[in-house]
Amino acid sequence: MLELSDKMGRISGTEPIQLIDRNQSLVLPPPKSPAQKSYEQLPGPPVKPLPLPQENEWKEESVTYQSEVSSIAPTSQQIRGDYYFMPMIGLALTSYTTYTFEESGRKFRDQLNGELGNSVALTGGRRWENLLAYIRFGYQHQRFENANFSSGIANIHAVSNGSEESYSLSIGGGYSVALNDTISTIGTLGVGTAWRRNSFDSELFITETLGNVTISDYIVSHSDFQSSMVFTYDLAIGLEIMLAENFTSYLGYRLIGLTDNKDFEGSFQHLFEIGLGANF
Repeated sequence: MLELSDKMGRISGTEPIQLIDRNQSLVLPPPKSPAQKSYEQLPGPPVKPLPLPQENEWKEESVTYQSEVSSIAPTSQQIRGDYYFMPMIGLALTSYTTYTFEESGRKFRDQLNGELGNSVALTGGRRWENLLAYIRFGYQHQRFENANFSSGIANIHAVSNGSEESYSLSIGGGYSVALNDTISTIGTLGVGTAWRRNSFDSELFITETLGNVTISDYIVSHSDFQSSMVFTYDLAIGLEIMLAENFTSYLGYRLIGLTDNKDFEGSFQHLFEIGLGANF
């Protein structure tokens, strides 16, 4: 192969193939001179590192606006729900009405003062944020008395007592303000109609004074019973307390007014109510 390469080289004028000594190719290169080493240790020109790639380099900067409102108070609807149903019971502490009647040719007219009474009611309604609308069905009962019912004549009077019952149906609306997540204030105003029934019993006496002795003689008794449909209105204020997620308690005051029932003039009932209701 080498002879053939030598002949072809002479004919073509090219360098023939040379055989490389394997042992010579494995010989280490000669060591560098001290001058070469000193030159290679000289510092070169400063080289700035390439900048690292940044994420979202071409992304537009977003602008964030901070609201001045730090928090928004939740509404009564958000806390308690859209609808509610609440039974209530109450006590009537003070009330009065005026009654007029004639007996034995004499006209009697005086005020009957209320004793301790009671009430029961069913209320249901709908909430819109802090506003609400409701429908209420209630029953109220109270007794009245007057130990010196006047006839306008000094020596004639009546010992009287009576009672009043009313079945009322009313609609109304109100507004609720949440004090916190548990307690809310509430105020309502309603109007409606009621079936009012009054009873009256009395005993008439004539009083005479003989010397130092006062004598009361029984004359006659008088009883009456009247009922009719009347107009009613009520005003209430109170507190609602959240007991659980779907249950609310109520504590409040309600003023109920009823118009005249024939010979019984309009009356007012002052109720102090408690209730326990469900929200849904």
